[in-house]
Amino acid sequence: MASEIREAKCFCGATKINFKNDPMMHFMCHCTDCKVLFDGSSKVFVYTELDVEISGAHKTFSYKGGSGSLLHLTFCSSCGMNVYTKPDLLEGMVYIFSGMLKQYYEFKPGVELFADHRFTWENKPDTMIQSYSNNGTLERIGELLENLDQRE
Repeated sequence: MASEIREAKCFCGATKINFKNDPMMHFMCHCTDCKVLFDGSSKVFVYTELDVEISGAHKTFSYKGGSGSLLHLTFCSSCGMNVYTKPDLLEGMVYIFSGMLKQYYEFKPGVELFADHRFTWENKPDTMIQSYSNNGTLERIGELLENLDQRE
């Protein structure tokens, strides 16, 4: 587990995030919103808001997700790269898109949401442990709290 502050940049370098600690979870979402917004399943690392600080040129777009609660998508206002999203449903959590942290982590999803909506041509990753036909919020909360207890 890493606790030093590291920096990641968007594609053009105008937006930066400083973060500490390793991700609490790797997950994929196959919901219909993700397919439209991200041209496929979203692939994210889960952090607490206390672990992440954003700077530079960025904007946020808010929309109602599959749970009925708002999600706040933050992206670089220069190159448009998705940086992270914050769900109202899990207050205090931040989902950093895997591309932002590719220099630090290989994405190995252990959880997938809305699995029934996975593209037929998309294989289930070998690293997958849990699949939910919905957003699996209650189940994920328990796992995230366990992972939070194991951090500093």
